[in-house]
Formats: sequence, C-alpha cells, structure tokens
Amino acid sequence: MTITSVRYQQLLKGIEKVLSESRNRIDISATVTEGYGDDASIFGGEDMLKTVMEGMLDRVSETVSEDMKKYFQSQNVEGDLLRIEGLLRKFEEVEEAERAINHEDRDSAKTSLGKVHLPNGVKPNDLVQQTAYNIMKEEKERLQKVAEELEKDVLELETLASEKERNLQRKIMKVEEVSKDLDYTADNCATFT
Repeated sequence: MTITSVRYQQLLKGIEKVLSESRNRIDISATVTEGYGDDASIFGGEDMLKTVMEGMLDRVSETVSEDMKKYFQSQNVEGDLLRIEGLLRKFEEVEEAERAINHEDRDSAKTSLGKVHLPNGVKPNDLVQQTAYNIMKEEKERLQKVAEELEKDVLELETLASEKERNLQRKIMKVEEVSKDLDYTADNCATFT
C-alpha cells in the first residue's frame, strides 16, 4: 500500500486548477477572430483554427503539469510533506497523551515520582518540563528548516510557472504575428486577382 500525502495531493490539485484557470483566461474565439478575421476560411475555418489553438494550449498545460510533477519528484516534495504530516500527527498524539495524563490521578503520580531520588531543589515536574522543552526545541528547529526548504521550492515553482506562462504568451504572440502576416499575404493576393 502506497502512502500519499494529503497536502501533496492538494498541491497537485492546486497546480491543475491554476493551469486550468490560466488556460480559461485566454479567449480563443476572440484571438482567432482578431488574428484571422474573414480569412479564417483559408485555413479550414474558424472552428478549425480554434481546435488547433485549443490543442496547443492543452499540450502546453500538460507539459507544465508534467514538468512540475517531475520537479516535485526530484526534490522529494511528497516525502517532505509526509514527514511534516507525520510530525503533526505525533504532536497531536503528544497533546492527547498530555491531556490524558492531566486527567489521571495526580496524587499517585506524585507519590511515584516522590520515591525517585533527585538532587536537592529539583522536582520531578522540572525534569519533565525540561525534557519536553528540549524535544520541542529540536522539533521546532527541524520544522523551521523544512519550512525554509519548502518556501524555496515554492519560489522555484512560482518562477517556473511564470516562465511557462511567458513562453505561452510568446507562442500566442507568434501565432498572432503569423496570422497578421497571412492576412497581409491574403490581402496582397486579393489585390492581384
């Protein structure tokens, strides 16, 4: 059985949503109309051009999605998120155990701890607090390092997404340039006939 990170799955869904919303912001019909106008019929009609552009946008979205997944795999993002989720579960378990201890008979615990020979001035509760403090401090430092690594990964992903979006915009601009060139050529052909 493969264990998957809930947060990793949410991250993947979020990326798919962003890509989908980015793609939906492009008005293909308006782009085709603006770029080709009445000359769209030369290229199989407006529907054909829309289909071609939709296919191109789909491939770009798929490529970006796959590249991001490969990057996540290379950086072991899911593993890091699984470890974080495990730590969170452990913290919840510790908190629950502490609550359970607080509800137990405190007198019997004090009696048992009173039998332990401790240095003068040191109470059993002091040892428990110090140990808990040290554990929490170590975990906090470790989690801060993991959080910093994840922040770096997020920045890299944002940069990658921006780059992919700029590439997509450049490709759309190239299509529009070709469309204008074709319009110009079509107008010249119409002038000579």
